[in-house]
Amino acid sequence: MRILPRKFGGIFQLAKKLAESSTYGHFRHGAVVARGGSIISLGVNSDKYCSVGREYRSEDRGNPTYHAEIRALLNIPRHITKGSIVYVARCSKDGNEVRMSKPCSMCHAVMQERGVRKVYYTVDNDVVGTYKF
Repeated sequence: MRILPRKFGGIFQLAKKLAESSTYGHFRHGAVVARGGSIISLGVNSDKYCSVGREYRSEDRGNPTYHAEIRALLNIPRHITKGSIVYVARCSKDGNEVRMSKPCSMCHAVMQERGVRKVYYTVDNDVVGTYKF
């Protein structure tokens, strides 16, 4: 974990705005996919069934829904997502607080399959977590 770098502030603000626009009641996530300094895709979670997620989620975890990370990566060819960085933010139901948004195992598997290089995720308003593939 580390303090939110200033250079990522704008990307995380965008991810948070996306999270605020989520209609999913329990967890509101937004994701930004960037490569080579350019934003290539955006995603927001929802409660709609995601057939792609079924491949990566165990049945005992329930039906897969569209997570922000999956939605952001879904319609982009792998040759474009390979080497990209994904930024994920989660906000509280009222949108006032930033929460933990570490990707779940299903999203992790999708990002790995799509060739994502690194993930940054919010922990709270000031701290981000990160990991590499």
